[in-house]
Amino acid sequence: MPASSASDDSTRRVTRKAIQGTLWTYLSYIAGKLLSFVTTVILARLLLPEEFGLVGYATVVIQYLDVVNTLGMGTAVISRRDRLAEAANAAFYISIAVGAVLYGMAWLGAPLAATYFREPLVTPMLRVIALLLPLNAVSVIPGALIQRDLRFGIKIIPDLSSSLAKGAVSILMAWQGFGAWSLIWGQIASVFVAGLLHWALAGWRPTRVFDRRITREMLSFGGHIIAVGFIGALLNNVDYLIIGRMLGAVALGVYTLAYRMPELVIRSINLVVGRVAHPVLSTVQMSAADLRAMYRRYLRYTALIIFPAGVGVALLSGPIIRVFYTARWAAAIPVMRWIALAVTIAAMGHIPGVLYKSINRPDILNKLALVKLPVVIGVLWFATRWGIEGVALGHVALALFKVTLDTLVASRFVQAGVWDVLRAIYPALVGTLVMGLAVWGLLFIFASGDVRAIVLGTATGALVYLTALLLVRRDVVLNTAGVVWDAMRSLRAG
Repeated sequence: MPASSASDDSTRRVTRKAIQGTLWTYLSYIAGKLLSFVTTVILARLLLPEEFGLVGYATVVIQYLDVVNTLGMGTAVISRRDRLAEAANAAFYISIAVGAVLYGMAWLGAPLAATYFREPLVTPMLRVIALLLPLNAVSVIPGALIQRDLRFGIKIIPDLSSSLAKGAVSILMAWQGFGAWSLIWGQIASVFVAGLLHWALAGWRPTRVFDRRITREMLSFGGHIIAVGFIGALLNNVDYLIIGRMLGAVALGVYTLAYRMPELVIRSINLVVGRVAHPVLSTVQMSAADLRAMYRRYLRYTALIIFPAGVGVALLSGPIIRVFYTARWAAAIPVMRWIALAVTIAAMGHIPGVLYKSINRPDILNKLALVKLPVVIGVLWFATRWGIEGVALGHVALALFKVTLDTLVASRFVQAGVWDVLRAIYPALVGTLVMGLAVWGLLFIFASGDVRAIVLGTATGALVYLTALLLVRRDVVLNTAGVVWDAMRSLRAG
């Protein structure tokens, strides 16, 4: 067989595995999010807002520590190309050591966190939920090895099982009256079950072999991963720190729940688009014209999907809260409305971020994050004067600022100006505006706050949006349908 033919066959096999892996990854992610949503709906009827807020205090601290936890060893193992056995061994022991140290830090620092949030219960809660750190450290390498071998069909087993364990333990304990502790033990059960299954399925066991050179290489790689992750975590979670400090547990609990639906509907879509965009943009990075065309195309497709979804969630926030979470959570309605719009706008800044990675310039993400961070802290801190609704509205202003900055910077690399971006998202903007007016008018006339409003609003919005797109840019609709059809055919062929 000629070398070129063998190479083509190898490329096709890798591509087929990538497509299948992507399908399994998205199936696992979306199924996990749906299970989490169902769990939240049930827990919202069993627990009070302040109980969600109390756990939120401890969780936000753990999120920052978890960025440092394992020192990025899972990513380092996945990226490793040689001496994998020695690298996995070193990564395992590094993870264990770091997890133990961080648990000790969390135990000792818990009273400081309680002082910051002005809530004594944070101390015992943080000391218990910090068990997530060593538990994650124990299972990160087996999980990484499963991913590295592209065994995505296997990976779905621990992923979904952990979601089921979390939901079952949390709901059972909440029903038995354990309050906020039910959320904490549910998270611990989730990580424990996932860890057991990762070890059972990976087929890997550590040895006592220790290689100093490999260990130094793994530590060096992990340091870069932590720098990116910590800045991103600080930027994405600073609102929880500010609300917890300034507005208290009840406000934090309401705010946390209000974020769930926009995160499920909008950020899930954005994750799917981003994970597909990265490898595709990477393949065309040598041609400036192709890169520019592909960048505009992804902006268009992202806008076509996310704009109507985000505006739909914003308009239907009232019925969604009342139907799924009950009137007890009515304070979350205006918060969800503004958060949905903010996440929708922010989605347009995700593709530039993928672009920087595809052209091997991830440092730009860190530099932009450092520029954004003081602005985000200042705006959100000031916005607490108007409560959590003010913070949510502040997110809308920040999303506009961040997307504008991301777009201007990205335009330097792809030679795509503001007009090019507007032209790419124009069909989605017009269609979403028409759809929004139709759904708003429908809800205004019928003033229904039950499940009928959700069903009728969703159906009407989808019909009006598609009709508006056909009238404005029929070619865009047909082209998008063709892309989806080709993708489905490739999956069936694979």
